[in-house]
Amino acid sequence: LFPINVKGSAGSICNFMGSFIGWVVAYYFNFLREWSSTGTFFIVSAFCCANFILLAIMVLETKGRTLEEIQASSIG
Repeated sequence: LFPINVKGSAGSICNFMGSFIGWVVAYYFNFLREWSSTGTFFIVSAFCCANFILLAIMVLETKGRTLEEIQASSIG
């Protein structure tokens, strides 16, 4: 959730970073598979588990709240 005054810029940066990270993963995936297909599976699994844990800890519940309430609770 971004405020209106930065929504365009922030969305562009997020889109760029998502595309760049997707390219990095796609580029190095074949090198990892040549190294070890089992190792690649466990590396990807570890990143997925870490992502789930961070999501559960850091992302706030926003159902039924206004943007101002969400911003106020995330700042303080």
